[in-house]
Parts: sequence; C-alpha cells; structure tokens
Amino acid sequence: LFLVTSQETSDKMALKPMNCPHHTQIFASQPRSYRDMPVRYLETTTDYRDEKTGELGGLSRVRSLTQDDSHVFCRPDQIEQEMSNLLACAEELYHIVGMKLRVRLSYRDEGEGYLGAPELWQSAQAQLKAAVMAKQLDYFEQEGEAAFYGPKIDFMATDAIGREHQVATVQLDFVQPERFGLEYTDEAGDMARPVMIHSALLGSIERFLSVFIEHTAGWFPFWIAPEQVRILTINNTVEDYVDEITSVLKTVVLMRPIKYNEVRYTTDMRNESLSKKIREATVVKIPVQIIVGPRDKANRQVSVRTQQGETTVPLDELAAYLEGLS
Repeated sequence: LFLVTSQETSDKMALKPMNCPHHTQIFASQPRSYRDMPVRYLETTTDYRDEKTGELGGLSRVRSLTQDDSHVFCRPDQIEQEMSNLLACAEELYHIVGMKLRVRLSYRDEGEGYLGAPELWQSAQAQLKAAVMAKQLDYFEQEGEAAFYGPKIDFMATDAIGREHQVATVQLDFVQPERFGLEYTDEAGDMARPVMIHSALLGSIERFLSVFIEHTAGWFPFWIAPEQVRILTINNTVEDYVDEITSVLKTVVLMRPIKYNEVRYTTDMRNESLSKKIREATVVKIPVQIIVGPRDKANRQVSVRTQQGETTVPLDELAAYLEGLS
C-alpha cells in the first residue's frame, strides 16, 4: 500500500492500489437477475503502489501506474464465452501493434492455499482451455502459476528481437464475490454467487509502453507516432507552397486502426541545411518527412521520406497516400 499521512492532521490514508473493490460495489449497488448477466465494467485509471526503491525502473516498474482495468461479473456457465470475448480483444490489440502472442494457462496444483470449491476450479480451467483452443492460439499449460483465488490466462508477447514479455492477464476470481457478498437471482429464484473476471489487456500502460518502445526501437507506427509528419523546406522560396501542403494535411483524418485520428504535423522552415533538418527529424524518429523544394513546387508534388525509402507523391494524392500508411 502507498500510505499517506496528512500534514494538517494525524489522518493516515492509503492511495488506491487497485480498482476491483470499487467495481464490486457498483455491481452490489442494485439487485441483479440471471437475465442481467454478464455485467461488464471498464475503467482506464491510475493506481498507486509503494514499490521498493530497488525495484523501480524506468517505465517498467513505477509507483503511479495506469491500467485499462475491466471486470466482468457472470454466471459460471458464461465463463467460456466471456473469456472468448476477451481473447478476441487481446488478439486484435496485439495484431495492431505488431506483436506475436502466446498464451500461458496458469492452473492450480495439488498444494493447499487455494480458495474456492475444487469442482469450480476444474470447470473454470476446462472453460479457459476450451476458449483458447477455439481461438487456435499458441498456448502452454503451467500448474502452480494460478493465483490463490482462481486460474488465469497470461499473454506473452514476443518483440522484434525475439524477447518474450508478459503483457496482459485475464484472471478468474472466485473469492472477491464471496468476500463482498455479491449475489444475483438465478432461474429458480434462489440467490447465487457470480464469478468475477479481471482483465487488463495492456496491463500497466507504462510497462506496455516500455515494451512497445523496445519493440519498435522508437519508430512508432505512423498512426500512433506523437509527431507523424514533418515538412522540411529547402529554402524560403516555397513558403506559399508549404501553406498549400498544410491545407491538405489539415483534411487528413485516419480511420484505422483508431477512428478520427487527425494527422499531427509540424513544419521546419529554419534557415538551416536540408541535411541538418533531415538528421534532426530522423533522430527523433518522425515516420514521414516531406521535403519541399522549388522543383516540387513547380511540379505540384512533394518528396516523401520514410524508413522504407524516398518517393515522389503528387500533391492531390498526398491525403490518400498518408491514409494508406495506416
């Protein structure tokens, strides 16, 4: 826990370490029927954990972390479908960022210390495996890696140089619903206990970014780069033509993989050599560099420089060219 003591009073407080209890209270705030199930919550929010100094490191281990934290409350017979939904989301996400996924099914072993009925564990583990197999995912099973409150799926992503990182987790939980007294009315009119599924597909967003930066070597895909386009002028005779180019860039809105993504661009019209401008843009890894000179102006075109090389694009085709990069 990250404990805080007031400077004005003797009050001691703890900063929020997780989101699960808050979501359980939202679920418990009104009566639930089996017809309402599953109930899903998603919150991208900040948590705080007082990590030891020696464990802190860059973005990979921080004290203030942001999670894409979701919780599903479902009936036991809905576990497989809900797991399938979350697996599909993870598959799509990591396909978009270009990282190969492998799945670890983490089960209980024969040891003590696990909470929940053994038959519920067996059913849940079978449903987890069935969901993974239905998606034809590369997976392996490991006993003794489950949390004490339920089995889980760990997503292992391989980066560009072959290193494997645990990035996301989908976790079944039989314990919190019991401890927080969560209930719903089943088909027979009796009170039943829901199963809780924790999921964070990016996990800690800070940690994911540390992996993604290494994976891309800082060359972010065009759609996600903080600065996507930089216009580099050869001399000051093309300033009016640069205005025409920026007018085109203002109209470009990428619709995939995320919608309404307006192109982010800057212009470098300093009285510096073109080679210096290119070098500076390359050092900060701008994915698209548009070079503009008198010849480009005369021919109504732009010279485009990317990691793949250089090409010439007519000005009236520039918007379509950029949209194709996403």
